[in-house]
Amino acid sequence: MNKTLIALAIAAALPVAAQADATISGSLNTKYANTGVIDTDASLSIASSEVLANGMTATASFAILADHDDDTENQGTASLAGDFGSLTVGSIDADGAFQAGDVAGIVANTTESTDSTSSSVYGIHYAGTVAGLTVAAQVNASTNAAKVAETVDKSTQFGATYEMNGLTVGYSYASGAADAFSTSGHGTPVVQNDGIDEAQSAFGVAYSFGDLAVSAGKSSIADEAEVSATYTMTVDALTIKAQMDNNPTGDYQIDLAYALSDNVSLSSEIDSTDDKQTTLVATYTMGEMTASVSKTDDGTTDASVGLDLCNADLTLARNGGDEETSVSYKVAF
Repeated sequence: MNKTLIALAIAAALPVAAQADATISGSLNTKYANTGVIDTDASLSIASSEVLANGMTATASFAILADHDDDTENQGTASLAGDFGSLTVGSIDADGAFQAGDVAGIVANTTESTDSTSSSVYGIHYAGTVAGLTVAAQVNASTNAAKVAETVDKSTQFGATYEMNGLTVGYSYASGAADAFSTSGHGTPVVQNDGIDEAQSAFGVAYSFGDLAVSAGKSSIADEAEVSATYTMTVDALTIKAQMDNNPTGDYQIDLAYALSDNVSLSSEIDSTDDKQTTLVATYTMGEMTASVSKTDDGTTDASVGLDLCNADLTLARNGGDEETSVSYKVAF
């Protein structure tokens, strides 16, 4: 018998392990500005999930992110979920366990540098819930996910919440700064950021009844407790959200949203911490086109027109603050 046929017969007789289907996705975004700058960002992601014989679910993902400066960042994550909770290894939220217990939101989320992107690090994270008690714990490695020169010592975090009849009580602790961009020692920032500090703990309570939500909490490195009340009301097409805090004294924020029609909507925000400056955004939608005009906190005006082309987006935008006009084209698959 032909050796090839023999090999095929042996292979067919052997048990074959089940393989999970993999999902591949990615995007390419190119932006050209009137200043002559071209910015190109790309990403490629592979993800797979499989239900194991014991009922647990195993998930793995890998992403390659690159920009026009050839600053390439690889991120990989593997997780296992079941009745015991979920265990994640790889790229994780830098302060995920701490924030899980900060029910009053008194410690700001740790972000990358000075922007609003949540910081990620390499580490191990666990979360689970039993009879109303939810716990989260993680260990951050000494180098952040971007692998920049700055490093911090290994950090351990813990967060726990207990909920009963609408009342939630939470506690959090972190042994060190969440990543290299948050803090260096007690309250000494490396880069302007109010993220997790060294040896910081937080305790808080939150209670919701109807449209009113009240929370109170205190951080171990803060001089006083913080109390916040938020009221949300919707009347027909108008939504009003008002929030008031005791720190700083008399701090308040009011958000308004109103739908004039199915195509036109208005939104506004008044924030006392920004000298009571007001932002106003008007949005118009017609078919695949969306146009918006906004007055920002700094008094300038931004405008944009976007066209949704299924898996592609074409956007013309004007940034009043930078006096920059740009055209961007993004393709995703």
